[in-house]
Amino acid sequence: MKKILYILTLLATTANAQNISYGEYMQRVMEGNVALTAKKLDIEIAEAQLKASEVFNDPTLGVTYSNNEDWSKGLGQGIEVELSRTFTFGVRKNRIQMADNERKLTVSLFEEYMRNFRADATLAYLEHLKAIMVLEESRKTLADLEEIAENDSLRFRRGEIAESNWLESRMAMGIARNEMLEAEAALGNSAIKLGYYMGKLDGSEKLRGSGTLEMSEKTAPLGNYIDNALENRADIVVALSRADMAGAIQRFNKAQRRPELNAVLGATYNMANPDFTTIKAGIAVPLKFSNLNKGARIADEILVKQANLEVEEARLLVEADVMQAYNNLTYAVEQTNTFSEKMLGDMQTVVESKRKAYELGEIAFIDYLIVKRDESEMRRQYINALHGKAAAWVELQRATGFCLEFETMPIAE
Repeated sequence: MKKILYILTLLATTANAQNISYGEYMQRVMEGNVALTAKKLDIEIAEAQLKASEVFNDPTLGVTYSNNEDWSKGLGQGIEVELSRTFTFGVRKNRIQMADNERKLTVSLFEEYMRNFRADATLAYLEHLKAIMVLEESRKTLADLEEIAENDSLRFRRGEIAESNWLESRMAMGIARNEMLEAEAALGNSAIKLGYYMGKLDGSEKLRGSGTLEMSEKTAPLGNYIDNALENRADIVVALSRADMAGAIQRFNKAQRRPELNAVLGATYNMANPDFTTIKAGIAVPLKFSNLNKGARIADEILVKQANLEVEEARLLVEADVMQAYNNLTYAVEQTNTFSEKMLGDMQTVVESKRKAYELGEIAFIDYLIVKRDESEMRRQYINALHGKAAAWVELQRATGFCLEFETMPIAE
């Protein structure tokens, strides 16, 4: 009877759930996540700043009225119009290059953000699948103990067992029910986290991922992953972009230290008797005595050197990340290999035999309960191992620099 109720409860829960595959989930994440949408605006801002860097220096227009004599006599009055502009050499070109490097750096930073974002969203989905499997295991355990407790209640009424035996099975059933409630809460929280990543929390607790944590265990040699990481990791591209940015800043500052040229063209109309017009044109060259101070040049050189060292540091960090992720995946695969369907099946056979022995009065309930808990713990460890292997695979993808796409996650549907 309890097993029938368990099946009916499971069917009712499934009917109310909103099933979502990994591909559908990631599609909604890419379209609806608020943080991701805000981050994309950084690229648009950088492109706008690049366009703004293309402007030329604005000219200056000046109009001056003068009166050298008595106002009533109208002598010596004049109007002067002047147009001037400052010409710089190489500043605009280097400013555009600097803005372009800033745009490239922004794109690289966004790709780095996407690498971690996709990995975190995938790990949330894996955690949700793990919660589903843990809840199913908890429900099965509770259904078995509820059936035993119900049978013990009937046996106690018939006088076949002592009251303490019935109370023992009822207490075990209560503990199992609490464990199932904890598993339900964990599943609901993991579903809400999926809703957060998708940018919509309404009804998110009803989301249910599809698939299992089973995945391929095939891996390439470590060197292949390191080579791919050095080529594809966005943080290396970020470090290279920052080195380019440091060089662009150095060239821009060097261009600003070059001599400037101020050109002036003007005309003055004097309303004296007879009236006359004066034309003037001239140039002015600022004296760059400030260039004698070499502090800014030294700072630029150090900035470039620092950026190049950060590139080398980024490469070392990437190699270390890949090696650690590869070792973690290797360990996770070995851990899952310690479990097998035969071992789990044998454990199930032992539990069933112990249950029959208890129902026949050959052993105490505690003997059956110990074996049942061992089996449940083994299955939970197996679920954790499967989750650990899948999570380790995602971390290897993160370390390698691959951008997890909708179909690349080996989740069995």
